[in-house]
Amino acid sequence: MGSIITSRANRYVKLARSLYRRAQREKTGLYLLEGKHLLMEALAARAEVEVVFYEPHFVRSAEHAGLISRLREAGYLCLEVEPSVMESVAATVTPPGVLAIARQKRASLSLLLENPEVFLLVADGVQDPGNLGTMLRTAVAAGCTGAVLTGGTVDPYNEKVVRAAMGALFHLPVVTGIAAAQLALRLKGKVRVIVAHVDAVRPYYDYDYGGRVALVLGNENRGPSPEILKQAEAQVSIPLWGPVESLNVAVAAAILLYEAARRRHMGEA
Repeated sequence: MGSIITSRANRYVKLARSLYRRAQREKTGLYLLEGKHLLMEALAARAEVEVVFYEPHFVRSAEHAGLISRLREAGYLCLEVEPSVMESVAATVTPPGVLAIARQKRASLSLLLENPEVFLLVADGVQDPGNLGTMLRTAVAAGCTGAVLTGGTVDPYNEKVVRAAMGALFHLPVVTGIAAAQLALRLKGKVRVIVAHVDAVRPYYDYDYGGRVALVLGNENRGPSPEILKQAEAQVSIPLWGPVESLNVAVAAAILLYEAARRRHMGEA
């Protein structure tokens, strides 16, 4: 079992604290998971986890003790830490008692495009962590084969995105940091690019989403990038019958992804 960690100078603790910086997450390929639900998801997905931290009070319940036991049996390094150490690492005001360092599920665009049934979510400059996390979770549920995040999009391994995604990052290959212009060139002739745009005339339900598709949702304020709009096979909108100007981008993504999934998986044209 080992002794309890009492010092913030412990090398794993120092590593965990450093992962609140995006540059460090990108350099190491690591990120933080906080809370039992994410650890349960990680275990079920057999995610790559470097180390698990837990407080003494966390394992006082049989359920939580069983989780730590299962994590150990799966080969994960589990370290007991003092509450003050956990507080120095956790992002939440009231730490949930368990936290882990996990390895990112990185992917390349070339690899994603090799899939003959490619169905991509493209987040083009989406900046709100809650929006992006919800979009990634919806993408997994709708059967997307991957997600592509253009430059200017919030880091998918930001702790707020990770919480909102609720385990989606264990299952969804994600490509980050590609410029919109470069992405438009890389997708040209390989997939059908369909862009959600508030000013589009064609409603989203009047379109065929079959074949190799990339569905693009743009920045919350500016919308999609001009370079991607030029490359689009189609622009579609969600009709608004009530007195609102637009929908939240995560809500819009859910509506469009599920319409695409319905047509793709149920064979409806």
